[in-house]
Amino acid sequence: MDDIEYLYHYTSIEVLALILKNRTIRFNSLDKMDDLQEQQTADIKNIGQFCYISSWTDDSTESIPMWNMYASLNLGVRIKLRKNPFKIYNNTAENLSKVINAPITDNSGGKPLQSIIPLSEMFSKGFFTVQAMNRQLLCKVEYTDDTEMLYPHILKEDGDRFTLALGELGKYKNLHWSFQNEWRYILNILPFDINQPVEKSMLDFQIIANKMKLGLEKQPFSHYDMYISDEAFADMEITLSPRISAGSRIIVENLIEKFNPSATLRESNLVGLI
Repeated sequence: MDDIEYLYHYTSIEVLALILKNRTIRFNSLDKMDDLQEQQTADIKNIGQFCYISSWTDDSTESIPMWNMYASLNLGVRIKLRKNPFKIYNNTAENLSKVINAPITDNSGGKPLQSIIPLSEMFSKGFFTVQAMNRQLLCKVEYTDDTEMLYPHILKEDGDRFTLALGELGKYKNLHWSFQNEWRYILNILPFDINQPVEKSMLDFQIIANKMKLGLEKQPFSHYDMYISDEAFADMEITLSPRISAGSRIIVENLIEKFNPSATLRESNLVGLI
């Protein structure tokens, strides 16, 4: 993984406009993916809704199937971004004190806790994701025909206790999809209000976990948008689809000029070949 410097994302001009205007990358839950196997496990229903992903590829060579499936040969683009392009936030005691219902003591020693989602947002909106803190989002998808991997056992029981191995979600796909050479960013997001006394938080967490175990809990939101850092945004490269129309070309050029003039615009290497 260390030798991967850039990743690529095929998409429509409409999505490009949103990425450029908002400076965000959208994560969708597994139950919204084109591979219907992804949201399924061997033991728990609806658990895939808590796993949010953004799909990329490490293949720098343009792929005709990828153009056709995710961008189109006429109206799409391929975005190139450095890996792990997300904005990093410093969670200061001052910021947290505005949203946390308890006194905050600054024990950082001048080094605030960093995350790629502000802690204040998680506190105020009632959700939590461990990947926001450890910043370990990126993984290479493994393609397999092993049903134990495609339909993992998420529930781990030990007497009266149990855990949900959400880390098994989103990492494996059927061999039929191997042409994608996919890498993906994964966020496991739980609807958990941590802005309350410890005793209440622990009780609520047990209730939520039990509802997830039974397939009854609902996802906190249908998608989540992650902000791109200024450095990664400025380093963006955009490749036009091979048969892009004159009008679509003008739209992309105007979007870049308005929202990201430092981005590089490239012609497809497939122009005149398909």
